[in-house]
Amino acid sequence: MILTGSFERNLDAKGRLSLPAALRDDLASRVRILPAPDVEAVYVFPEDQYEAWVMSLFEKQEHGFDRRNPKDQKLMRLLNAMATPAEIDSANRIALPESFRSKKHLEREVTVVGNTDHLEIWDRETWNRMQTEAEDELMDLFFS
Repeated sequence: MILTGSFERNLDAKGRLSLPAALRDDLASRVRILPAPDVEAVYVFPEDQYEAWVMSLFEKQEHGFDRRNPKDQKLMRLLNAMATPAEIDSANRIALPESFRSKKHLEREVTVVGNTDHLEIWDRETWNRMQTEAEDELMDLFFS
């Protein structure tokens, strides 16, 4: 499964996001939600992809994740503490925790972006600005 595309959505008054129809079949009934550590967005992982993503963060280490290494344990603990499990409701919505919405400045207008193994939820204005700023880099990637 590869998640792609961008979709403009609005959060409802309770902070719920209606998932785009084009992505619904690619998601199971449960997801893991966490504030993105690297960008101004919230990550939404299909439950089966979350563990693979977490373990991939340790791949560059010679030994990968080592349960007996206190540093690895600390980092794993922090990652898992950030991730919130969520159900996709019968109306195909997920509730984004208020603390995540506040931290990533998600109010009403958002853009849902498929990024291979996860979705990213961006404030629409922030997404549009970032996309415009990255156009030259994308052209360099295509033509270098």
